[in-house]
Amino acid sequence: VQGISVSVRASDEMVIYKNSFALYLYKDLDQNFTLENNSYRGTQAFMRFLPFHSDLNVLIPLKRDHTLSPDRSSFLMSDSSQKENFPLILSILPITKGIPDAAFNKDIVIEMSPVYMKKGLLKLNILNDRAQEISEGILISIDGKSYDWPDGPYLLNTGLHTLTIRTEDGSEESLTFSLDAGQTLILDHVLQYQLPLLTIEVMKGFSVFLDGRELSQEELDTALEIQPGSHSIRIELGDFRMSRDFTAEMQQRINITMIPEILLETR
Repeated sequence: VQGISVSVRASDEMVIYKNSFALYLYKDLDQNFTLENNSYRGTQAFMRFLPFHSDLNVLIPLKRDHTLSPDRSSFLMSDSSQKENFPLILSILPITKGIPDAAFNKDIVIEMSPVYMKKGLLKLNILNDRAQEISEGILISIDGKSYDWPDGPYLLNTGLHTLTIRTEDGSEESLTFSLDAGQTLILDHVLQYQLPLLTIEVMKGFSVFLDGRELSQEELDTALEIQPGSHSIRIELGDFRMSRDFTAEMQQRINITMIPEILLETR
């Protein structure tokens, strides 16, 4: 938030009282604000006649590096930040004589809204196909610029952006998103790549080890997702051992059949 916009609007009937009322803003209040107190003393910080034939818009900056810029329909309270002057008192007062009582029964609507910097925040969550967050092995770039992962939220300019996600195996996915001023966008993205699948066929009674870890019978009965790269598999039965190294790549389906060999030689 870089500032506050104050807009004053009245009914069309009030146009006959244009420039008969004024909007005042006061700062340096003599006491802290409370709901019970309705009397304060302060210093006038802003004053503008109310045209009533159109809205009166006042911009109040809250940052030193604000980009608030008044146009023909708005006014800037000050070039510098007014954050340290809060709270402010806003008052609409008559400044001419002879205004009939009926005018004070008309509705005057005051709207206040934040004015955001032309930036937004992106909170990015990258998930696998089991909805588990991936915290490593990912490279991301936004509009061609690399960002640390996992990190964030990422502060970006408003508008349309292109997010590119790369994995260690070289897979790449791109998607577009847009940010509005002051928006925090939470983006959950599920990677579409498929890890290598490993199935193992082995005779009962043998113990099977994958990368040094013994596999359960339940794991032997299903297709296992493994990480791409180098692996080793080993079977054991008593003193008998057999092992082999292999390499797995993305989207591969690998089947390993392990049968002990018996060499029979006669003379």
